[in-house]
Amino acid sequence: MATKKQEDFNLKARDDRFFRAAYTVLDHYQIKKRPELEDGFAVFDICGGTSDYVVRIHPEWNTSPQCSCPDAENRARDNARGYCKHIIAVLLQEKEFSCQLLEAFL
Repeated sequence: MATKKQEDFNLKARDDRFFRAAYTVLDHYQIKKRPELEDGFAVFDICGGTSDYVVRIHPEWNTSPQCSCPDAENRARDNARGYCKHIIAVLLQEKEFSCQLLEAFL
């Protein structure tokens, strides 16, 4: 008999983040990719919200995406495996990195 895997994060919180990212960040914020890699990361400036933030994505998926927003270190860490709305928005917008969204579901 197979045992049901217990989820270690909040599915509703994760799903809410995806909707916020798709609506708020993609429609109302500016996402600007810096022209050069920095320490091996693609870096994106997120402007237009309460504060400006920086998202860092490793092109080879060697590490999880990072964001400088407080939510990435707090609620997103506990409820969505660290994927804040800024990270989700960048991954949705940048097709070359969109496969990294899979990590939020694994």
